[in-house]
Amino acid sequence: MRIPIAVQLGLLVLLTALIGLATLSIATWINNYNLVVHVTSQGLQLVATIKSSQIASNLEILQTTCANINTRVLVQSALQRYYAGNYTSDNWVSSFASVQSALGAGGYLSLYQASVYAKLGHAGVRVLNVSASNIPDIELPYRYPDGTAVMLGDDGLGYPPSLFPNLTFRGENRGEVYAFEDVTVSSSAPLLLGPLTLNSSFSLVSLTLPIINNTSSTDVLGYMTVVASAAYIQSALSSRQGLGNTGQVLLLGPTRIDNRFAPGSGPATANTASNTTALGATKVHYVFQPTTLYNQASRHNASVSAGASFTLDQYPAALEALSRPYASINRSVSNLSTKNEEGVNVAVGVIQQRSELVEWVLIIEETHTEAFAAVTYLRKIILACVFATIGFIAVMILPLTHLAVGPIRRLREATRKSIHSATDLSPSPSLAAVPDPMDQAALNEKVGVFTWARWLRRRGNESAKSRSTESNMEPRQFQIPSRVKEREHWVTDELTELTSTFNEMSDELLIQYNRLEERVAERTRELEKAKIAAETANESKTLFIANISHELKTPLNGILGMCAVCMGEDDLPRIKKSLQTVYKSGDLLLHLLNDLLTFSRNQIDQAIRLEEREFQLYDIKSQLAVIFQNQVQEKQISFSITFCGPEMWPRIANRGEKEGLPQNCGSAVGPPGTGRLKDMVLWGDQHRILQILINLVSNSLKFTPENGTVEIRIKCLGEDTPRSISPRPPAHESRRLAPWRSRGSSYASSLPRSSFDRTGDSLEDRPDPAPPAHIRTLAFQFEVEDTGPGIPRHLQQRVFEPFVQGDLRLNRKYGGTGLGLSICTQLSRLMGGSILLESEPGKGTLFSVRIPLGFVKESAPSTSSSSMVESRTSSVFSLDELATLARPPSNNSASAPNEQSTSDSEKQDSQPRLVGLSQPFFAPPVHPEKSDEPKKVRALVAEDNVVNQEVVLRMLALEEVYDVTVVKDGQEAYDTVKANMEEGKVFDLIFMDIQMPNLDGIQSTRLIRQMGYSAPIVALSAFSEDSNIKDCMNSGMDMFISKPIRRPALKQVLRKYTTIPEELEKAADT
Repeated sequence: MRIPIAVQLGLLVLLTALIGLATLSIATWINNYNLVVHVTSQGLQLVATIKSSQIASNLEILQTTCANINTRVLVQSALQRYYAGNYTSDNWVSSFASVQSALGAGGYLSLYQASVYAKLGHAGVRVLNVSASNIPDIELPYRYPDGTAVMLGDDGLGYPPSLFPNLTFRGENRGEVYAFEDVTVSSSAPLLLGPLTLNSSFSLVSLTLPIINNTSSTDVLGYMTVVASAAYIQSALSSRQGLGNTGQVLLLGPTRIDNRFAPGSGPATANTASNTTALGATKVHYVFQPTTLYNQASRHNASVSAGASFTLDQYPAALEALSRPYASINRSVSNLSTKNEEGVNVAVGVIQQRSELVEWVLIIEETHTEAFAAVTYLRKIILACVFATIGFIAVMILPLTHLAVGPIRRLREATRKSIHSATDLSPSPSLAAVPDPMDQAALNEKVGVFTWARWLRRRGNESAKSRSTESNMEPRQFQIPSRVKEREHWVTDELTELTSTFNEMSDELLIQYNRLEERVAERTRELEKAKIAAETANESKTLFIANISHELKTPLNGILGMCAVCMGEDDLPRIKKSLQTVYKSGDLLLHLLNDLLTFSRNQIDQAIRLEEREFQLYDIKSQLAVIFQNQVQEKQISFSITFCGPEMWPRIANRGEKEGLPQNCGSAVGPPGTGRLKDMVLWGDQHRILQILINLVSNSLKFTPENGTVEIRIKCLGEDTPRSISPRPPAHESRRLAPWRSRGSSYASSLPRSSFDRTGDSLEDRPDPAPPAHIRTLAFQFEVEDTGPGIPRHLQQRVFEPFVQGDLRLNRKYGGTGLGLSICTQLSRLMGGSILLESEPGKGTLFSVRIPLGFVKESAPSTSSSSMVESRTSSVFSLDELATLARPPSNNSASAPNEQSTSDSEKQDSQPRLVGLSQPFFAPPVHPEKSDEPKKVRALVAEDNVVNQEVVLRMLALEEVYDVTVVKDGQEAYDTVKANMEEGKVFDLIFMDIQMPNLDGIQSTRLIRQMGYSAPIVALSAFSEDSNIKDCMNSGMDMFISKPIRRPALKQVLRKYTTIPEELEKAADT
């Protein structure tokens, strides 16, 4: 790199000037920085000391005044007469007047009440309650049971309970006096209770002192509690004297009622150190609410400012002040670069409060920006002066250096001309190719630099290899060869780049180290939460195992018992009846297992995916009516589903127990611009909503006795607005359910996930449809109310936890796994909603599900649900099975006439329909071409289990499919299909198991498709997860049937891909 001499000279002068300016600026900066920091720190400590002294003097005045009242002779004489047996009210007349006059003459303080405690056995008795005669009208922050305000000085609650101790006497001769469980009272340790905050500027405190006999310093006659105003302390805290624009006075104290730290975790003294770990873990709070700064954002959380507690180590400066032994004169510390409990950068002055009544910490807090305002201003001035000076010097150097190197340039030009002779000036071709010596020297210089750099790297590598044989304990050093006489290329030195790279590496290491610490802390918190969750789950494990064992063994008992009966029975009707019981017991067992699998899938990281589409609100009502029709008729339950507008809500809430629903609910309308509720076209996941409602209605029907009532109400609450976090409601009000809450068993949760998660005949990945533009978000509330036994109040907070039911006993009346409502809570939270529970034992239960849905449009009243686009038909499960599974199975076999008598609606429910339609969608009759004989279906079944082979063969035989070839693994299936294709024979349908030896079903399907087989292939598997179904469809399969195989599902496959004889008969009849 060639640098002209003029530039080098200018850079040398500029660098010299810069070094001088930098030296002066740095010295000025360090001196003034330390001065400003010292003055600011001293100012914060001084203000903290003054404020602390004001509070300490006020507390001392309160203690002195109360001690003077205790020494009144009339009070002590009355106590002595009381102990002598005078329990009459006349004994306290003079004492009452004496104490009342003392309260009225409080002077600087405002004393309002006093109570005298006498010893009676092991308990302290309040024998005298006195209020000041001039007490103002002060309303206390609580009310009488009838709702009227409680005023200070009223009998009973007019003496604030939180300011009066409950004295007990223990130990030998009852010498130890306890105000509370672990709080003692003595002459050396008076008890200060409070403050009781009435508003932002007024609070009450109480001081309890022993009444010591004036004639004997060791004779304690009783105790007196005096209630006084804490306004004098609050005025000292709210005073702005000595504070800047952002300054605040904070008073920090322990959360214990006696305003002291617990034994073993107290602050350090002048002679003793503290247990920093225990002290840092102590809960503290702001004794008084921090004053609000005008037109400034608060640096403290609202809940913390209102009195919520936090650990002391969250405020490092306060922990430092309490944990460090202090000098006898100065107890204050300051820190201009620290954080408060919210992690905000602040500058603080902290002092430990001097008082034997309390262990408080006073903090003067201001923003870090204000504390360093003078430093920032000084920095701006220094930088401006330095850069202005350097700029001026740089401008002046350019012309000066140009003039200074002028003779050198002229000498160089003369030397260059003297190299060539006069003959060189001729245009000779041979001389034209001769390079310029100066240019060649520059080129050699460049080449030499890179050559030297490569040589240096090789030497470094060789040196590293030679040192690799040395001991690993010896430090490795990188040495640069010292044989460098001239630093001609010092401008291109890598030291600057190396320093920058090293600094970047150091910063990155520091960042990664901090991130590692944060991650360790986060993992620790997660482990603590996981530990608590595991302990909670372990508590219910024993009871759950007992209950689930009974639930699982009950259907197994029916299956095994009825099978034993069938094996010894010859009467065909009885065998059929027994097999019906076996089928119902197996169906119940499948429900229980699906409950457990659904909950387990949701517990792990397989998140449920919402499939939002357009749907009509009326579809929810129609599907619920169809699903629960048979169950309602069996139990003779009054079952209704209504749409309710805002005008009907008061009538529903105020109607009597025996009154019916308000009339004309079906014409209920929503907010302006939406129309009738039942005609609304909404945007959301219809099937998740249906799954929640099926669970809730199944719960209600199970717990509601015969001739009871189950009502479903659908409301539109208006525009959905984000809800703020509210305090936890009391136990008697409606509770917002926490995640993982459940009551009773679930029917919808037992459905295969595919019935709610999948659409179409394949599971190929496709993007979710985008919601319509300018969509309105409305809040809908689905209410399910029953007249069942209700939920006890002590279980209403746990009833939605996994495996928890309303009846936790082993002799409970109702069965189930207790997972249904837990799944409901998961789904509602997934859709951004919530569940509310209101229940009164003996009267019933009301579940309210609040879900935000998008309003798309209002459909015409005559438009049926079957015209809705995006309705989903499952290739894995149909709604006829949904209706079957939604009915809770019964252990009692029905009589033959009841089995044969089936209503028209039940017959329609048994036929396949499209999921999502309000009415069953029946396919039009197919009229096949007339032929003498129906076409025979030729099928191949690949199944390795002998029992499953028998099941598939017999179920196909029921559908009159007899030409079936059975193979035991995927390889044999591939070979069989290949052999038949070579012979010109083709299977009409292949049923392929997934898990098989030698070659699984997915690999076999790929091989079969690769050789040109195009007929349908249907997967058979008990593992009905999305990933498995997706793999099956991607391998070339056309449909998926979940095990255990249901006859309606098998019939649906045969209808779709083949022409079964049953369809031909129906077509011929038509």
